[in-house]
Amino acid sequence: MATTYLIDGYNLLHAMGVLSGRVGPGGLEKARLRLLRLLHGVFAEEAPTVTVVFDAAGAPPGVIPEEEYRGLRLHYALGKQEADDVIERLVKRTAGKSLHVVSDDHRVQRAGRRHGCTVMGCERFLLWLENYRVTKLANAAEVPEKKTELSETETQHWLKEFSDLEKDPSLRAAFESYDFED
Repeated sequence: MATTYLIDGYNLLHAMGVLSGRVGPGGLEKARLRLLRLLHGVFAEEAPTVTVVFDAAGAPPGVIPEEEYRGLRLHYALGKQEADDVIERLVKRTAGKSLHVVSDDHRVQRAGRRHGCTVMGCERFLLWLENYRVTKLANAAEVPEKKTELSETETQHWLKEFSDLEKDPSLRAAFESYDFED
């Protein structure tokens, strides 16, 4: 079973230092997009394994409780709900070792542990995320070198394999009529 991630969005943004102090108009939206771009950039095709939960305070106008951003799953706590309530509900629904809960909130961490999830604080997750990104880049760079020349052994093998073709009169005629200059 693939590892899935359930992330306390604003909690992680605070740990990243993106939401320290007051934010101006549109600041929360910019911060959310910064986090989502980071997560999508790291997880890419694995994005559907990541769910991010945000409190609805400062949510985009007309936000719906669940949406998707480039494969990432987003949940917003609406009305009197808090992100912690949504996270706890999602933990209960997808509990188990394959679920990694990311938050510094003790209530969320307790819920994750109670349901057998792996719990990661935000700082630890950010370190893991950086290591994961670097490892992924290194693995992508390790493309095997394309072989351009045959070894002496391979050359001898193919010469032997096709040696009788030079005696074939129809093949000889075809080569003699072919203009190799084109």
